[in-house]
Amino acid sequence: MADPRSPTAGRYAFAGALKNSRGVERWLAVDVETGRRVVLAVADAARLVVLDSARGVKHRHLAGVIAVLREVDSASLPSGNALPSGFGVAIAEFVPGRTLHAELLHSGMNSAKAVAWSLRLADAVQTLHTAGADHGALSPRSVIAVPEGRAIAPVLSQLVVPGMGPFCPPERLKGSGETAADDVWALHATLYSMLTQQAPFNAVSRDALLKQMLSGRPKPLAAFGIDEPALQEILDRGLAYEKRVRVCEAAEFIQALDGWERDPRAMPAKRHVPPRPSPRSLMDIVGATGLAKDRDDGIVIDGSALPDDEGSELNPKPLSQTQAVAVQPSSPVAAALPVYASIPLAPPRAAMASGPTLSGVPSGLPSSTVAPAPNRVSINPFERKRSVWPLVLVAAVVGGGGVYVAVAPDAPPSRPGVEAAVAPVVTQKAAQPARPRLNAAQARDACVTSYFDPGAFDKERNFAFVCGDGDFREVATLLQQTARVIPAGADAGAPGAGDAGLSSSVRGSGLDWYELPATAIIRRSCCDGAVPITLPETAGWCEQLQTAVRRIADDSGKAGDLAPDARSFDKAVACLFANRVPHSYPYERPPSEANRRAFQQFLSRAAISEARR
Repeated sequence: MADPRSPTAGRYAFAGALKNSRGVERWLAVDVETGRRVVLAVADAARLVVLDSARGVKHRHLAGVIAVLREVDSASLPSGNALPSGFGVAIAEFVPGRTLHAELLHSGMNSAKAVAWSLRLADAVQTLHTAGADHGALSPRSVIAVPEGRAIAPVLSQLVVPGMGPFCPPERLKGSGETAADDVWALHATLYSMLTQQAPFNAVSRDALLKQMLSGRPKPLAAFGIDEPALQEILDRGLAYEKRVRVCEAAEFIQALDGWERDPRAMPAKRHVPPRPSPRSLMDIVGATGLAKDRDDGIVIDGSALPDDEGSELNPKPLSQTQAVAVQPSSPVAAALPVYASIPLAPPRAAMASGPTLSGVPSGLPSSTVAPAPNRVSINPFERKRSVWPLVLVAAVVGGGGVYVAVAPDAPPSRPGVEAAVAPVVTQKAAQPARPRLNAAQARDACVTSYFDPGAFDKERNFAFVCGDGDFREVATLLQQTARVIPAGADAGAPGAGDAGLSSSVRGSGLDWYELPATAIIRRSCCDGAVPITLPETAGWCEQLQTAVRRIADDSGKAGDLAPDARSFDKAVACLFANRVPHSYPYERPPSEANRRAFQQFLSRAAISEARR
């Protein structure tokens, strides 16, 4: 492999290969302007359009796509070869840390945590879908369970790992291009893995995997000692072979899990299943199915050969002379960039340097940059005849195509704006209005407001008291009582929308004791240089609330889940009541399940607030 002689796009200096990359189509680089590490991946024109839709999408639990390059200098590529016509390079954030796949090798998750994490991932995926994009390679390998430098786990990475067969629906394994519905299948399959430590289906070949999916549902949760009938029903609906009866919308998946969190024993509501469509012609079936086993779409069926974890560090590799010149001593990368050693990579595929070819939409993270998709427009008029007509003849002899009717996937929906042509497709994004520059006080007030529902505060509200050194109990109560209730479905901007009462009073917010950690999180995020939180000490052996509240606030800005900290706070409060320890707080009862759910909803708003900022 030739070292790149210049940074990609003039700023992304090659730093080494990703462990899960089987060639030179995905690699790690360092942004010479900011010093941060990023992931670069080669993709064809159709996939670039989807990734361009994902560019700039922000979510607390998502590593974002930074840029899409359609013209790339071959000297900046690890292979040193020019890309085929229509191909380009996508760039995404690199979030180092331990993956969910590696975590599940040691232990599974309890149902509550698995559902909570699935909801976070689903919310990130739904954000992508709303922007017109899809992930395409979601699996436990793409989920960072212990991220470095991120507030709340998990984080869904992009471009780092290829699509994994057990986490792809049957129609994708048969050759269809990836869709948003594929991500929903992957969300269900990932939830199954969290609960059981196993993939729902497992085989060493694509045909065997499809036969497993066709033969029935995965092993039930009861076989693993998990008594969760409602979760079993949710998984059955999401992993059904026939797409017609399957849950294919992220919103429906989120609604089902949210219902389980409210009442784990309540079964999901009945669904309307559309009638079975009329049989399709044999040519339609063959055209939609393609010859999946002849197509290298980047999907890895048997992941046993892949490393268990991508990891956060790479073997050292020295920069080339040109790259060293590009890194100025005054730039952030001069101090942050490690010295990397040579990493042997597989040679670039022969087709990489071949003539113009445009494949259809590949897997979420293409591991073969030139593998032709079955539904592409070929410049060779005989190529399709060689691959299709044998299937037609065999199907006619065996039984008129009856078997194909049973297993053929739905025709892949065409992507708006994606045409099969040699020239790359360029989409124009609407110009975003410039944000007004805020002074320190305005920035503080906007930050505090963002943790509440829109319209909860007067526009000119001054939140200086949140950052002051007054009695923190009074600060928390005042902040929560100041917000107004916005009834569900009401227009926050309508006259009288906030006149229904207090949104977060001691009696009405649903937070009660959790007003303390909620306000502490807001204070940590919005108040620069604020004095440490001080709470009165209590007698006895119970953990001091000041310690528990400070820990939650501090950990909200670090990697990891806040659930253990919330449980510690809950125990500290319960200890006071169990031992009848006198205290000076206005709350009359220990935290209830409703309080805990309200705090979880606050954490969800907090994650969205911090992601937007």
